[in-house]
Amino acid sequence: MKISRRAFHTAMLSTPALAQAAAQAGPGNPSRLVLPAWNSPSAAGDPFAFPGAPSPRSRWNVPGPPRKYFSEWLPALFERTLAIDEWKGEKSRLHWIFTGPMGGFTVEVGAGRVRLVERYFDSPGLSKVPPVEERPARHPEGLWEESSVEYTGELRAIAVVLDHRLSVRVALNGKEALVAHCTLDVNRHQLAYSGEDGSVRGRQLPPAIESATVRVDPSARFQEMLGFGGTTTPPAYAELSQEGKRVWWRKLAEYNLLLHREYPTGALLNPEMTNWDRPADASPHYYGDNFPNCETSDFDYMRRVRRLGGKTIFEFWELPVWARRRDSAGKITELPDLDAYAKAMIRYCQVSREKTGSAPEIVGIQNEVQQPPEVWQQMTLALRKALDEAGFGAVKIHMHNPPYLAGGIAAVKAFREKDAVWKAIDYATSNMYDYQNFFYDPDGFDALLREMKQAIGGKPFLAGELCVNNAAFQTRTYRTAFAMGQLYHKLLTTLDTCGIMYCWTLLNVVQPSYGWTRTLMAPDAEHGFVPAATSHQLRVYGAYSRRIRAGMTRVQAASSNQQLQATAFSENGGARTLVMLNRSTAAQRVSVTWPGEPFRYMEVVSPQQENAVAPMARGEVTVPPGAIVTLTNVELGQVREDFL
Repeated sequence: MKISRRAFHTAMLSTPALAQAAAQAGPGNPSRLVLPAWNSPSAAGDPFAFPGAPSPRSRWNVPGPPRKYFSEWLPALFERTLAIDEWKGEKSRLHWIFTGPMGGFTVEVGAGRVRLVERYFDSPGLSKVPPVEERPARHPEGLWEESSVEYTGELRAIAVVLDHRLSVRVALNGKEALVAHCTLDVNRHQLAYSGEDGSVRGRQLPPAIESATVRVDPSARFQEMLGFGGTTTPPAYAELSQEGKRVWWRKLAEYNLLLHREYPTGALLNPEMTNWDRPADASPHYYGDNFPNCETSDFDYMRRVRRLGGKTIFEFWELPVWARRRDSAGKITELPDLDAYAKAMIRYCQVSREKTGSAPEIVGIQNEVQQPPEVWQQMTLALRKALDEAGFGAVKIHMHNPPYLAGGIAAVKAFREKDAVWKAIDYATSNMYDYQNFFYDPDGFDALLREMKQAIGGKPFLAGELCVNNAAFQTRTYRTAFAMGQLYHKLLTTLDTCGIMYCWTLLNVVQPSYGWTRTLMAPDAEHGFVPAATSHQLRVYGAYSRRIRAGMTRVQAASSNQQLQATAFSENGGARTLVMLNRSTAAQRVSVTWPGEPFRYMEVVSPQQENAVAPMARGEVTVPPGAIVTLTNVELGQVREDFL
């Protein structure tokens, strides 16, 4: 077996991720493959034959070997099989070429060897890295990864699978030969043939379609939704043009992003606490060469969010310098001065009430800063006492949220050590950046989700901050967004999450890779500074957020196929939404049973469809592989013209 990787393929993964990668790559890459017997199905399929008739064109012909072009647009996930009816020639080879907007992969088979090559061709910078073969003359192309294995026996079938685990798999005669990680989207494919000593004839078999059922039991009820949202940074909002701001409010309502999580002035907050919303005190976040984009407030923005029915969630990341203790040497530590901490939290609530008409609905203890358990406990009690004494008894508190769910579980146990502390906490919460360690095995994350559910008991849970920030996955592909879609389903059904917040809903970025997966939208300077989706993350998030409104309750939805993940919500007034995520490689023809009012709309998310809405048809519903279909009678959120 040969496996080579480019030196730049060194993305930082955690120990669990590396272990999963090794486990996945091992069994699928044997040193030599003995092909089993294979019975060819009788399906006709799409035929191919090489060598074919020569092209009559003498100029501007496609360079390289003869081709067979398949007309289909591939779904996000798929399994495609070539049945080989005849193969002659010891040196002849088939090249199965898959291409997409950023790159692609090629499966080369013949002469007793199968090779899998992944490549990128979306940047002139790739002209300075080793090519896949001889350097292409008309486009930049760089080798990302390759692997190969020798085989013996009669080759009768070649199958390629692009699955929900961000992998590409190659099987010969039904036996897995090669496995590689692949975040690329591919949408077209073709065959090329090389070898003058022989011929190859066969057909592509029709893709599979499976039947499934989803049964909803509205009497089995779970969590009530608080909503969806994230952090809109004031500098990003300020960059929008007047038309951009109008577009923004329409999108905010349509996508139901009405939980506004504040990233307020922290370290730069002055002792007088008069600069909460001073634009000059905005700070650059830790995103490469980008400009100031964080740590300030916009109370007019929050007032507008509330007019749409939204809520504000406030917490500090870094505390003001004057609200932190010093050690014996006089050095500032992360430990809070409890009185100063409580004073700052109360002052924010007061300013918010003065400028927006309401204090934040929820405040958090502190985000992503590690403290000893006793400090978290002291901060909780001090905050609850200060809120009550200042007349903010209705303001809820969520616990400290670590960056990883594993840390969140440990934090819950610390908060539960004292009954008074746990009673003062209204929402358990955690950020979940460790889910990225499970992109190659999403179901491996379930154990942590179940552990958190057991730890919090009946306490409602807020998913405080979600996005993709690992360099290995920080890409604009649909399949990376689809990996996050699996997390949304797991949060809603395994952890009974009542609120899901993306890290950023709007962020101003200069280097685009920081925007592709860290924020749902960014100001589009090339089209008049209007908000635009940075990648496919918005549409996948919207498959859940757009039609699951605050106040709706999750009800039981049972799917006959574990790869068809179903999530259902209803409201006493008759509103209902069913979200079906198909992570299999076969289309699912689904029969839905849900007594009561019929659905009015069907909404589809796929690489080619951005929350596409159509009237609901009667009968079965087909969910393509890698697609998300939402059935609903809930109307999309709108804003009145006088609001704009």
